[in-house]
Amino acid sequence: MQLRQNIYRRKFKIKPSMVIISTLILVIIGIVVVFQIALSPAKSAQNTYTAIAKVNGITQTNTFLVSKRAKVYYSVIGKNSKQQNIAVIMQANNKKFKPVVLKMANGLSEYQVRSLVQQRYNPRKVYSVALTIYEGAPAWDVSYLDQKHNLSYATIQFTNGKQLKLIQNL
Repeated sequence: MQLRQNIYRRKFKIKPSMVIISTLILVIIGIVVVFQIALSPAKSAQNTYTAIAKVNGITQTNTFLVSKRAKVYYSVIGKNSKQQNIAVIMQANNKKFKPVVLKMANGLSEYQVRSLVQQRYNPRKVYSVALTIYEGAPAWDVSYLDQKHNLSYATIQFTNGKQLKLIQNL
């Protein structure tokens, strides 16, 4: 009888390796949850403004861009029903602002703007390129790191590449 009782009374020992593995799994799950929560406003904005862009003629979306300066602008670049590349620029949280629809063939592409910035300013790194509205006209907002490791911003006209505004050495 005593032997049978000892079998049932064996204590389960927790191994240190199991504690480490369990802790790592919990940390990884925690990191994933934090990233999901942190990115949810951006995904929500992308879904909202992509739906508005589809109402304004985009049938297939390629790129979603955000420009944040004095005002926040969201841009969706894609194709319309005629398979032409177009962009729709929308101002965040402003129902009075009508979305601006641009034919990309009438102006500079993102790649052309990046090349133009490389030629003019010779940056170490280009952080972002996004469509915006500057003084009522479509423009590209570019943020970059210059050779002296200073943050700089350039606003370049959509149609001809003219520099509209330059902020350097921030």
